[in-house]
Amino acid sequence: MKVGILPRRHLAGCLGAIMLGVSAGEPAAAADRLPDWSNSLARNRPWQALEAIGQAPEHRQIAAQISVFLGQEEAACLLRVPNVPRAMAGVEYRDALEVIVRRARDSRVVMLNESHFRRTHRVFLGQLIEALHTLGFDALAAETFAHDVSATLEDGVADAATGFYTADPAFAATLRRAHALGWAFVPYESKADSDREAREIGQAEALAEWLEANPDRRLLVYAGGSHISKNPEEGWMAARFAARMGIDPLTVAQGATACSDAADDWPVNTPSPVVAVRGGKPMASNHVDIIVLHPPAAVLAAEAARGTQVSLCVASRTDATLLRAFAAGDDDDAIAWDQTVVPAGATDVQLRLAPGRYRIAREDTRALDTVGHVAVPADPVDNCLQIESR
Repeated sequence: MKVGILPRRHLAGCLGAIMLGVSAGEPAAAADRLPDWSNSLARNRPWQALEAIGQAPEHRQIAAQISVFLGQEEAACLLRVPNVPRAMAGVEYRDALEVIVRRARDSRVVMLNESHFRRTHRVFLGQLIEALHTLGFDALAAETFAHDVSATLEDGVADAATGFYTADPAFAATLRRAHALGWAFVPYESKADSDREAREIGQAEALAEWLEANPDRRLLVYAGGSHISKNPEEGWMAARFAARMGIDPLTVAQGATACSDAADDWPVNTPSPVVAVRGGKPMASNHVDIIVLHPPAAVLAAEAARGTQVSLCVASRTDATLLRAFAAGDDDDAIAWDQTVVPAGATDVQLRLAPGRYRIAREDTRALDTVGHVAVPADPVDNCLQIESR
């Protein structure tokens, strides 16, 4: 297992991109004053990072994003007005993967975005990789990748140096699957520490150069928010890429995604992501080709797809901690297969894990300590599993 720390420039760039439209000039100015929380995250200590962030209002967005790594999206849903699709006459909802694959057959480049606040979007990325693989796509470019991502993912195991948002176990699982399918990993974040325009140009140029160097390959690009907009007046990456390459990428935006407090308001509730279609065509905007909706049942199904829910017996603590399940052979720098908060006083906690053997560690505000190992059986059990001591 390789050991690395996310480069300060790359971490600063990711922080500056957490909200749509934030210029790259802001993180460049902040690169030399990264706070304790970012150093903790760069050491793969998300619980300690959240503790260091505290309750300051100016840190609510980044705290919500890191909380997603722990499977907690409540803070993210509270940050914004629920985005619920309106019921409209003449609209039908079709399976999103089927719609995308049909349109992607003649595309060399597909671009998918995410909200950095929703784990469901990273699960959908994995599903799209599986679907596009059947069409001959075999490379994933992600905005969050560090520039040496090929080295950090050589064994398919994401670690603290792979990227910022890849610290989410759902994202790490997607990368493991892509590696198993033989996909290449392509960094394309701009190296320029300057304004938004320079960043968008740098991203587009990096993607263009890779495609020119690999003329027979097809590429899936994974970006944040508005970067996949093809509106030339706004100057985002996708528009600049299209002008540079003369290629019209198929752009897919992950749109409305259900939060638990607004589930009853949705006009559709299927267990799979959907695309709203009217008149035989996907309803989209002038900026993207397809908009994917994640109804309440689809959000629940995405969580269940990460693995079977397994109960583990844990020792009671007076303070909340983070329980983390690593592959038996992975060290503390690897991204956990799953992790969840253990409330104070709890003696039973649930993780989503495939059958196999895992090293269980517990992170508090001071340290990450290995508790022992657990063997997850193929068949479900009624009681919590005992963790074998070291």
